[in-house]
Amino acid sequence: MRLLLVWLAALLLTASAEPAPAPPHYALRAAFDESGRLEADVTITLPPGTREKEFLLSRRFVLGGVQVSPGTRLASAEPVESPVEGLVRYRFAAAPGASGPMTIRLLYAGPINPADDAGVRPLRPEGFELFIDHMWFPVGADIQTRFTLDAEMDGLDPDLVVVAQGEVTRTPTGVRIRRDYIDIDVPMVAMRGLQRAEAPGVEFFARDLATRLSSFYIRHSEGAARYFQAQYGPMDQVVRMAVVWRERSMAYARTGYTVFSEGGRSAPDYPESGAARHAAHEIAHAWWKLASPITDDFWLVESAAEYAAIRYVEAALGPDEAERMIAEKRTAAADAGPVMGHGRPNRVQLYQKGPLLLVELEQRIGRPAMDRLMTRMAREPVHTTQIFMGLLTEIAGAEAAAAFERALHS
Repeated sequence: MRLLLVWLAALLLTASAEPAPAPPHYALRAAFDESGRLEADVTITLPPGTREKEFLLSRRFVLGGVQVSPGTRLASAEPVESPVEGLVRYRFAAAPGASGPMTIRLLYAGPINPADDAGVRPLRPEGFELFIDHMWFPVGADIQTRFTLDAEMDGLDPDLVVVAQGEVTRTPTGVRIRRDYIDIDVPMVAMRGLQRAEAPGVEFFARDLATRLSSFYIRHSEGAARYFQAQYGPMDQVVRMAVVWRERSMAYARTGYTVFSEGGRSAPDYPESGAARHAAHEIAHAWWKLASPITDDFWLVESAAEYAAIRYVEAALGPDEAERMIAEKRTAAADAGPVMGHGRPNRVQLYQKGPLLLVELEQRIGRPAMDRLMTRMAREPVHTTQIFMGLLTEIAGAEAAAAFERALHS
């Protein structure tokens, strides 16, 4: 009788459990012509129960049509200048009682290159570099809407080498991209002359794999991937890394995807430690990526990745190199101001002061406790300062947690 009751209870629990709703999904169709004009057809499917959603799109695109699911309407469209200039914010709302997924289809066209390129033009003589900063697809107005993706892009010459997330399939004149995991972006590099190197956990692309800079990136991308996986656990997907040519040296990372720039880093005196730190920082984002990009919690993305990179440099190149980096950060962060308490931290707070606070926390609680803390946090499904403080309290005590929280706000 007891076994029967246990079986019935399990059956009832199974029957009552509802599957988690599917995440937002983008079906994106894009075509590029030789002049750099984009024509796009994007269908966004939002989970049932969505009552309202806002999207941002650059004003350089002209909206040619809007189609929505029954019970959904385009409630407003207004120009905005945040988080960058020259945007339109589209707000969609569901009618009372509407059920089922909210579906939004936007058709638009315009130049893929903005008038002011900020040093990173989407279309250049060597090919394409696309990412969220170009506001070329409907971006969730919170800048943190994560979605799965099916994309088909046409107008890509056969000699372009495509680097993107997920499953990438070239067609005679384009590419298909399928991403079954969520991210905030539709990033892609499609450039001529890229060569490919492969290492466990990493695929690396550059114009010349034999250059001094490429050799540094290849060596330390593989080394950092091994180092972090030994501590944090396996990566969810292979990380694809591309080195592109542009003057602006900005790098960026998405889930399983990183782009570096040769500009500013190809000088013969550029140190190996710089490339090692840079590669390790971007690889670390395979784990440090989950905190909100528009709140105080963003230090758990950039400061944590930078701290992890310093630890990798110490392991790969020795403690003197790591200490030199720490000393440079102390100088740069002298007047940084608080990391938390004012919204998203600025660059000095994220990349200089935040990592320093983590180095000082390690000195306070000891490396074994710090490693337990960072490993536990890296494996959390959500990253917030509150969760970090809870783990720190559990591992090192309330006094250490209180001191670290004061440091974040000081």
